[in-house]
Amino acid sequence: MRNRSKYVTGAILVIFGILIISGNLGFFDISWIFRLTWPMIVIGISFLFFLGYFTRRPYGAGLLVPAGILLTVGITLLLGETFSYEWVWPGFIAAPAVGLWLLYTFGDRAPGLLVPIGILLTTAGICLFATVFNAWDIVWPGFIMAPAIGLFLLYLAGNREPGLLIPVFILTSISVLLFSIFCLGRFAWTFKYIAGGALVFAGLATILKKPGDSNHNGY
Repeated sequence: MRNRSKYVTGAILVIFGILIISGNLGFFDISWIFRLTWPMIVIGISFLFFLGYFTRRPYGAGLLVPAGILLTVGITLLLGETFSYEWVWPGFIAAPAVGLWLLYTFGDRAPGLLVPIGILLTTAGICLFATVFNAWDIVWPGFIMAPAIGLFLLYLAGNREPGLLIPVFILTSISVLLFSIFCLGRFAWTFKYIAGGALVFAGLATILKKPGDSNHNGY
């Protein structure tokens, strides 16, 4: 049994050595192995925190915060290294929200946790939408609404204190107003090209129109 494990270990070391030497000599690229390894290490560390929580349930809910953060960061890193960070970087903003959400769900469900959860998730969603559709100049007022969403979640999960609705209403109104203004600005910027194209088309149609068409239509 010991001899068999010796051969297996030796074979693994030889294979890794050949891969490293071949990569350095340029025979084939093995850098992707290392790029994907360290995100998996981060994900593996998050599983250790999850394991620590499950072995101490119902205590140790605080371990879910780093577990959720590291898991989300690890997945974001894995997607970024596999594809591109251009689209997945908002996951880093959402990572603390995931950890806090796990603490809220499996902990004592403290309503105050919903404020940062709402703010972070809203911010991450806005960043993702703006990145995908290149709409930063339109959606940035959503950052003003992010605290309103967090406070509204606190209102729903808490004692429903009416005073919380005042900042929610103010922030939402400002955000919607600015969003409407900048949407109209984008529409006006686009409309001038549409109007110009329509005028060019009308002018060409007038030039190309046969001279006898108007006289013929008059009879």
